[in-house]
Amino acid sequence: MLTAENVYQTTCYQRQGNELVNAQSCTVTLEYEHPENGLDWEIMTLSGELYHYRNLGAGIELWSHLAQQWTPVNITDWFPEKDGILCWDNFCADWREIPLD
Repeated sequence: MLTAENVYQTTCYQRQGNELVNAQSCTVTLEYEHPENGLDWEIMTLSGELYHYRNLGAGIELWSHLAQQWTPVNITDWFPEKDGILCWDNFCADWREIPLD
């Protein structure tokens, strides 16, 4: 099975209540049909933080580097009144230029 990988530059944020804070440049790497993780994406912020997500069809999970295991994402939503900002719990990224399929 072939995999397709795509890399995009965007802006990432932290969600604090009804505000987006700590805007910084980040790189999103998407891999469709990942052999173990289904849809798999990593987001590396300019400050060096790595967020690694996957979706096997039963919900989105985040890799916990501390616990060395996948943990469920509780909230996945579009940030209110900010077009194209997609959030996973309290981490958000501008998804306007990144394909969802």
